Amino acid sequence: MKKEITEESKDKIIKAAMKVFALYGFFKTPVAMIAKEAGVSKGLIFWYFRSKDELILEIAQRSLPLDVLDECLNRGLQGEDLLKCVGERYLDKYKDPNMRSLLLHTIAAGSMYPQIQEELRKMCANYTKKFALRVFGNDSVSSRVKIRTFFGSLLCYSLRPPKDIGRKEYLENLVRTILLSQ
Repeated sequence: MKKEITEESKDKIIKAAMKVFALYGFFKTPVAMIAKEAGVSKGLIFWYFRSKDELILEIAQRSLPLDVLDECLNRGLQGEDLLKCVGERYLDKYKDPNMRSLLLHTIAAGSMYPQIQEELRKMCANYTKKFALRVFGNDSVSSRVKIRTFFGSLLCYSLRPPKDIGRKEYLENLVRTILLSQ
């Protein structure tokens, strides 16, 4: 029972922090605002997170598409199926305006937080290699650039979807373009 209460409180804090950070950014948001949104005391926030920076790092980690990438990789998918999996889940995750906002705040905060910078570096280097191997069968420079192009195109669509291209059509064309460029 007590564990459920503590997990519930921590979840409330994380959800509140995600909402408030998305609106005001990591640096303009006081902990008191998060506490008010969560309906908890500031002290309870610091019980779970030793500092505001620790809370920022937790939210930044959640805002990155690492969960999307890992889920699709763990399914053992290859080639076109892997690209479609990532594309669909990525666009699902970032159709939420708060998640889009948090992703942008996280990217911007990378210069101030070495841990965030390292996660971004790993995402852009390690995942790019893994995906190149699974999609193209090699991790040549050309294959890695194609994967980066794919990820960048998903980000671009998430931030500003074109009015004349629907999500499904966009993703189908993106996957086809990446695969045809072999």
